[in-house]
Amino acid sequence: MDNQPVMTENTPSADTQKGTLQSPQGHREKYAEWLRIIAAFTVVFQHTVTSAWYDTPVSTPDFFVLTFLNSLTRFGVGVFIMISGAFMLSPKYPHPPRKILKHNLTRIVALIAFWVVFYGIVDALCVGIKNGAGIGETIVNVISAPVLLFTTPATHLWFLYVIAGLYLITPALRVFTEHASKNMVLYVIAIFFAFGLVFPTVNHLLGKWFEFTLYKNIGIRGCTTFAGFYLTGFYIAQYGLGKTARRLLYSAAAISWVVALFYSTYISLLRDAPNEFFFGNFRPTTFLMAAGIFCLFRQKFGETTTQNEKFIFFSKCMLGVYIVHPLFIKSFYGLHLSILIPHPIVTAPLMTVVFFGLSLYTVRLFRKIPGIRKIL
Repeated sequence: MDNQPVMTENTPSADTQKGTLQSPQGHREKYAEWLRIIAAFTVVFQHTVTSAWYDTPVSTPDFFVLTFLNSLTRFGVGVFIMISGAFMLSPKYPHPPRKILKHNLTRIVALIAFWVVFYGIVDALCVGIKNGAGIGETIVNVISAPVLLFTTPATHLWFLYVIAGLYLITPALRVFTEHASKNMVLYVIAIFFAFGLVFPTVNHLLGKWFEFTLYKNIGIRGCTTFAGFYLTGFYIAQYGLGKTARRLLYSAAAISWVVALFYSTYISLLRDAPNEFFFGNFRPTTFLMAAGIFCLFRQKFGETTTQNEKFIFFSKCMLGVYIVHPLFIKSFYGLHLSILIPHPIVTAPLMTVVFFGLSLYTVRLFRKIPGIRKIL
């Protein structure tokens, strides 16, 4: 998530940036720094809310409040990926295949390996204590934690696998973005939107409401990946959108939020169980909300850069915040506390700030330790 190269004020081109990429005094684009922080906060907010949402009876007022709060948070992951695409795919920034595979991909793989094993060990110990498992059984579960890398890693770590996959295809995508016209990039995004988002959504709804599905081979399976978000971030950052297009996107994002909130509430009541279909990452609603937020900040800050070291450091901690925040959420519920008391409209945002703050402090503390920076 921290793929943004630094820039010097008078040398914006890729060729002249090579000597300044690691400079602590370099400029970084302000819109991306803000988006990274906001996206991380909304992910923490989402996980804080959904940790109670799934188990709250749908007929209670608390469920409606949690559904409303949940609907406000679902753009976070999409924005993260758009930020990565904006910088990893831009011809302005030097990302040769060797650098991507040796530096970016290697770091993500190291993060995956460490944190999957770490969470596996923590989970084995917690489950062992809770269930009164014997020492031998607990030791076996701890030793077998590396197997989780290929089976069932901690749920939130799926995002790291996605980033690793995107890095693998980035060299090929860069060949495309360096030579394709603006309209050609938009054409590919339109294919992703139509066949990766709209078609599966329509097909699902037809099957649920009319017991009728479209011919499966009409869809293009390869479109159902996060590469569409990746390219969208590049497109908006590289070309921007005209005034009319921005208004249409903002309107579509707002309508998408209303549709997602209404559908989730209605179907949850109808089936007496939480329904998050339109909150999913591969729904047109989520994509449009993420694209709208990304475009809004890109338009607001434009090419404005920052050298504020505290602000930049704060932004760089966001991947770490994403990785460690579930530790605090689980600890909260381990103490038999609840965001429903006294009321979720107050407690959920408040505890989100607490979890976010504790995560940030933890990351900030550990990043000062030599070597730890590579895993946070």
